[in-house]
Amino acid sequence: MATTTNTVPLKPAVKNPNNIEAKKYYVFNETGNIMMSSTVDANTPLSESVQKVFAEVSVFFAGMSRAITTTKNPTTKKPYSLYNYEALQNIISGSGLFVHVTEEDVKYDTKSFGADFSKELLESLLGLATGAGEMSFASAMVSSIGKEGLNLSGSSSHSNSKVGNIVFVCEYLLGMPIVSAIVVYADCEQNKQQLKLGPCFSESSISTTWTLHKDTYMFVTPSFIKSYAGDLDSINSDPDYLELINWLSGLLTQTPTINDIIDAKTFAAIESGSALSTGTTYQIQGQFLPAEKGTLRFAEIDGNGVITSANWGVDSINFTVSGTQATPSTIEVLDKSGSVVAQSAEIYTIATS
Repeated sequence: MATTTNTVPLKPAVKNPNNIEAKKYYVFNETGNIMMSSTVDANTPLSESVQKVFAEVSVFFAGMSRAITTTKNPTTKKPYSLYNYEALQNIISGSGLFVHVTEEDVKYDTKSFGADFSKELLESLLGLATGAGEMSFASAMVSSIGKEGLNLSGSSSHSNSKVGNIVFVCEYLLGMPIVSAIVVYADCEQNKQQLKLGPCFSESSISTTWTLHKDTYMFVTPSFIKSYAGDLDSINSDPDYLELINWLSGLLTQTPTINDIIDAKTFAAIESGSALSTGTTYQIQGQFLPAEKGTLRFAEIDGNGVITSANWGVDSINFTVSGTQATPSTIEVLDKSGSVVAQSAEIYTIATS
């Protein structure tokens, strides 16, 4: 039997004279990676809670930048560039802090060169007409992107690599703080000729066509950062900040990680030092665990304690315990070849009956 689909025609919005778009003010940081936009002028101070939200974005960007530029690319054995799209995407997709909102492919035709090219490109991608406003960072940013693109396109092993950049947009709109992230990338092979021309260095007009991809994300600030402004002299020894960097570095290399061990029925976290019961099913929660089933074991065995796994997944593994284990020990995850790939931070024993 044929089915019919009832559709409702989309009608143009009715103009309402009471709908008035608010005037917005904006400013960029020195590198151009963070843009502040507000419906109140600079003479009106932001509330402390809003300042903390925006400060948290700065902390995250600083940690992300350090993680990327200090983590070695397993292929090249050299640290990633901040403009390496693979590195950016690994953090974006793995952190859980970015919600993908929109995406679009962009074809950009221009005859501009030098600083004008850089400024016009960024304005177009951000959807921001700055007019006579200064964007002194634009040339340096586009130049760095271009250099990374040339490095990647010149490597035969990276023929499919992409070069990109991220801009965090911190908006204070009618009393509401909103943070989004705009990520733009270009396929190095697809834009190889344009990268060779180097319009950001050119001193004469030349017509070029760029094929770019633009993603927009809603960014959720990481709540585990205790201090947004902290003592700058002690930031390198701040355990929370270092934990953030290590976590982001792990996202780049897809390092298997155990985050928590919980009761599979009640979902309550099992505290370190606890005795695991033989009649309870527990769950390892983590990231990038082996896709193929491996094994679990206590790192220090002093009895006949056995960990039996079930429902093996890349982000969770259910298990039960049996036997005896009197010495507190971490729990290890082994891949199918028997190599240890992850270890719990907590230690456990097996309860005696």
